[in-house]
Amino acid sequence: MKYLLALGLVLGLLFPSLAAGLMSHEEEARLGRQVFQMLRKEAQFVEDPEVVGYVAEVGRRLIAHIGPHYFPFKFYVIKDESLNAFAVPGGYIFVNTGLLEEIDREDELAGVLAHELAHVQARHLAKRIEKLTRLNLASAAVTIVGLLLGRGEMGQAIAVTSGALAATKALSYSRADEEEADRLGFQYLTAAGYDPRGFIEVFNKIVRHRWLLSENVPSYLLTHPGTAERITYLESMINYYHPKVTYHPDPFRLRRVQVRVKVFTHDAGSLVVRYRAEIRKSPEDPFLHYGLALALAKLRRFEEAAQEMAYVIEKWPDKDDFRLDLAEIYFQSGRYEKALPILEWYVRRHPYRLGAGYLLARCYQETKRYKEAQALYEKLLNKMADNAEFHYHYARLLAALGQGGQAHYQFALHFQLKGESKVALYHLRQALRLLPEGDPLRAKVAQKLKAARPKPKG
Repeated sequence: MKYLLALGLVLGLLFPSLAAGLMSHEEEARLGRQVFQMLRKEAQFVEDPEVVGYVAEVGRRLIAHIGPHYFPFKFYVIKDESLNAFAVPGGYIFVNTGLLEEIDREDELAGVLAHELAHVQARHLAKRIEKLTRLNLASAAVTIVGLLLGRGEMGQAIAVTSGALAATKALSYSRADEEEADRLGFQYLTAAGYDPRGFIEVFNKIVRHRWLLSENVPSYLLTHPGTAERITYLESMINYYHPKVTYHPDPFRLRRVQVRVKVFTHDAGSLVVRYRAEIRKSPEDPFLHYGLALALAKLRRFEEAAQEMAYVIEKWPDKDDFRLDLAEIYFQSGRYEKALPILEWYVRRHPYRLGAGYLLARCYQETKRYKEAQALYEKLLNKMADNAEFHYHYARLLAALGQGGQAHYQFALHFQLKGESKVALYHLRQALRLLPEGDPLRAKVAQKLKAARPKPKG
C-alpha cells in the first residue's frame, strides 16, 4: 500500500491537470521514472545479479509473446517479506522477496509476472490515475510524506485517514481491470508454454496467508481484488482452452534463487545454526549444504563455505551454477587465482548470464587486468544500468585507467541510484570539468545537470 500511496503523491505534484484525459505515453514514462526514484530511496532493492537475473529471464520469456509495447520492461526484486508484486507506469515490474520464497514452481512466478505485464499493457494504472485526479488529495498528502520518510508505526497510524483511504481505493484495480489482466496474462503464459495453473496456485497460497495472518492481509489482496472469483475465472479458461504446456523449467534454478534470497535477507548466524540442525536430519540434501555454504560465506568463514560448496558440486556435478557459486566464494575471500579459471570456463559456457560476466569483470579488475575488465563492463553496461554497485566498481576501474571524467560520471550514476542526489550532483560537475571537449558524454552530463536545477517558482 505504501508504494501506491507514493504514486498518489507523485501524481499530485507532477500531473495536477490530468483530469482532462488519459495521460500520454510520455507522461506515463516520466511518472514511472519518478516513482522508481522514490522507491529507490524508500525500499531496499536486492542487487544480486543471480536473483534479479532469474526474475528478468522469466519476464523476458513472457515479453516475447505480448506483442508491441510502449515501454522497455524492467524487473526488480525488493526485500520485503509480504507476498506481493506490482507494476508502475512506464514498465517497471517489482517482485517482493516474500513472494519469491513462497512459490514452488517457476510457473507460479510466471503467472504473477504475466498478470503485472498485462496491467501495464492495458494501461490500467494510467486509467485509475485519471479517476484519482478528481479526488481531494490534501488530507492524504501529509500521511504519504510521513510514510515515505519512514516514520514507522506513527506513519502507519496517520495513514488511516479518509483522504489516504480514498486515494488508495482510487488507485486499486477494479474487478474489470483484474479480469482483463487475467485474460491477457493467460494469453502470455500459454503462448510462452507455461502452465497457467501456476497462477492459481499462487492465489491459493495468498489466500492461505490471509487466513493465517488475518491482521496483516497480504498486499496482493489489497491492490488486486476479487480473488475467489478470479480463481474460478482462470479455471474456466483452462477448462475451455486446454492449453498445452510446452515449457518445463529447471526446478534447480528456482530453488537455488530461493536459497540465495533466504540467506541475503535473514540473519546468517541463525541460518548456520538452522542449516546444521537440518543437515543432521538429512545429511545428503545438497540444498541444505548450499544454504549453509552461502550463510558461512556471508559470515566470512570462507574455508568452511568452500568445503560445503564442494560437497554440493560433488553431488550435482552437471549443475554448472554451483561452480559459479564456488568462484564467488573464492572471489569474496580474495583468492582470485582460484576464482578466475572457474569464471572464464563458466562464461564460455553461459555467455548470457549477467552475474557471471560481472563477477569475471570484477575478478579481472582486482588482478589488474584492466583492459579485459573494461571490455566486460562495457558489454554489460546497458543490461546492468540499474545496478548501483555495478556503476561503483566500473567507476573505480575507470579511475584506475586514468579516465577521470568517465569515472565521475559512473560514480554519479551509482549515487543517483542510491538516492544520494547531492553526492551525485558533485560527481556530475566533476565529470563535466574533466571530460574533454568533443566527448559525446559531455552532452549527457550537461543534460543531467540541467534537469537537476531547481525549477523557478511561478
